[in-house]
Amino acid sequence: MYIKYFKRICDIILAIILIIITLPIMIITGIIIYFNLGKPIFYEVTPREGRYKKPFQMYKFRTKTLNTRGMPDYIRYTKISKILDITRINELPQLFNILKGDMSFVGPRPFIINEILPPGEISYKRYLMRPGVTGLAQASGAQTINHKDKLKYDELYYDNISFWYDLKIILKTPVWLIKYLIKYLKKTN
Repeated sequence: MYIKYFKRICDIILAIILIIITLPIMIITGIIIYFNLGKPIFYEVTPREGRYKKPFQMYKFRTKTLNTRGMPDYIRYTKISKILDITRINELPQLFNILKGDMSFVGPRPFIINEILPPGEISYKRYLMRPGVTGLAQASGAQTINHKDKLKYDELYYDNISFWYDLKIILKTPVWLIKYLIKYLKKTN
């Protein structure tokens, strides 16, 4: 019942409120990206796997320099774009994905369609719910855990999904992001 109705209603209401609040931040971010990286401002939109593996376009600000796939981070990112990426400000346009019904605030992160993934069994459970802007794996240190563990977190989330579990993950995510940002800033100084 929670996943079918209440979660969706909460997503819509919270997305509308956050779009209104963060619209100035999104506009400023777009301007910063334009002057820091040039055009395009938005990420090369690639289809993602949504609920029931239905493809959708995930919105995101671009934070990487063009044509640098597979290169080291110091080439792929500028200092400013790396901070936008670490703080997940580049993910703010996904509020519109939530409003459209493609995504939820909490759920497994969506895979790129036809992406070659590291080995590991992908549970059907991850496709029974909308993908999330954040998830249990992201709140537990996504950049520091391997793909196999992320898949385990997706299944664990599905098995324990509830309003309180979502709230816990939403509150835990910024704490982890702040720790990761501090670690990055210390490393670059």
